[in-house]
Amino acid sequence: LRATPLDAPPLAREIVLISGFESFNVPLYESCADAVAGDDVRVTVFSDRDIASRRDDVAAALDRCDAFVGSLLFDYDDVEWLTPRVERVPGPRLVFECATELMSFNRVGNFEMKGGGGPPPAVKAILSKFGSGKEEDKLQGYLKMLKIGPQLLQYIPNDTAQDLRSWLELYRFWNEGGAENVENMLRVLAARHVCESSMQRVEAPEVVSTPAIGLLHPLAPERYFESPRAYLDWRLSDAVAAEHGDTLATHDAPRVAVLLFRKHVITEQTYIAEMISRMESQGILPVPIFINGVEAHTIVRDQLTSARERESVAAGRVTRDSTYDASAAVDVDAVVNTIGFPLVGGPAGSMEAGRGVAGDLLSSMDVPYVVAAPLLLQDMTAWKERGVTGLQSVVLYSLPELDGAIDAVVLGALEGDDIVLVPERVEKLCSRLNRWVALRRTPVDERRLGLVIYGFPPNQGAVGSAALLNVPRSLDAIIEELGTSGYDVGGAPVSGEALVAGVAWLSRPDVINLGAGRAEASLAAAAARARRGDP
Repeated sequence: LRATPLDAPPLAREIVLISGFESFNVPLYESCADAVAGDDVRVTVFSDRDIASRRDDVAAALDRCDAFVGSLLFDYDDVEWLTPRVERVPGPRLVFECATELMSFNRVGNFEMKGGGGPPPAVKAILSKFGSGKEEDKLQGYLKMLKIGPQLLQYIPNDTAQDLRSWLELYRFWNEGGAENVENMLRVLAARHVCESSMQRVEAPEVVSTPAIGLLHPLAPERYFESPRAYLDWRLSDAVAAEHGDTLATHDAPRVAVLLFRKHVITEQTYIAEMISRMESQGILPVPIFINGVEAHTIVRDQLTSARERESVAAGRVTRDSTYDASAAVDVDAVVNTIGFPLVGGPAGSMEAGRGVAGDLLSSMDVPYVVAAPLLLQDMTAWKERGVTGLQSVVLYSLPELDGAIDAVVLGALEGDDIVLVPERVEKLCSRLNRWVALRRTPVDERRLGLVIYGFPPNQGAVGSAALLNVPRSLDAIIEELGTSGYDVGGAPVSGEALVAGVAWLSRPDVINLGAGRAEASLAAAAARARRGDP
């Protein structure tokens, strides 16, 4: 199998690791498994794709294993199949950022999440002190707890508290990512909770830490900027312009925040540098920000703003959150989400808390919000043959659209375990961004809008019909609002009834057959007859 053979010595204890929405990291996990394998423990690594293609092997491994590690597993069919099998794993179960059904199986010693389990009241009181107190910020507080919580819990003489401390330490290794951290997590898990010959309180080594949030650019390798302001101070500096100016977007180019998976940055996925460089060459000034997990709303709320938002704040129409950091924030003309998921929450977050919060943030900024990402659950062949399917479609399209995403571009897909971009798709994204920003910069009265109304089935009198909706009156309301907002709707706007009648006339086969020029004359003649009261 992967990492270790199925016919390993039967006396060895076994940890099964299943990687979900990150199959590109499977080679890294395999190398970590090889590094910790010994006479008393082995680690068997699967990806979520193995659940379908090698189901018997995965089932056999889960039936005999002594501990389970799972990450980013939330495909409905996979979760349904895994649930009873993970529940039967007798030893520790580490379930990170997965579907709720699987998250409830987290267990280390006396600490468990299922059935209302968890830390004792004294520990809960300590943990509740982390974070801003906002429901939608719970994950941010949780990440802070990963750093400080284990230090505090060591002073609580309670078995459950110490097991929780162990779980937090193990999760922090995993959350920080990278080969050294993952390898140390597996070693500590095995020594403390899996191998009978060495079960003891082994102190965890230092975590190799990377900022939870930061900015990066391929021209500044091995450097992470702590805020958008610090990044732009570097990116717009004379030194960078003098050395690289011919390969970079100009200072007045559309400035676009690009939200990135932190784990992709830590594991040095090459597509990130390629995407940033190609955006620069296409006249986009990227502000690439990596975030922890799939929680993007805090960076949008606290460190991004726009000219429109600043105007609204100055006029008293918008009140900023107390967490907004003016010294770190910069103006952007658009936001590109390469992660997908809701802006607040994600698969392991609080979806209910996110309802309305993301919409309010994006409405306040009032800039185009676009989702553009490589496919992480499909390879190039599957994408080209069947398009975007299943869970991938929900993650990239449906959930972000509920927040307010107005456009979506697939940038590439998997080739083996590698994330690969299609250059033409990145150029397509940049072209759309340039046009969206140009449209926003066009005076309102110079913009040209098209209104689309229902008309199916054709030639059956269905133009402008809709169940439980008065289309003509709705058109009246839209046109009135457009006029109030400064759009040119003509000196005497046409009524909704007249618009529907005009479109219905132009949809007639005999009128269509006249050709465009004669159809317009036919419509004018019909309108004149209507004004005279003729049929």
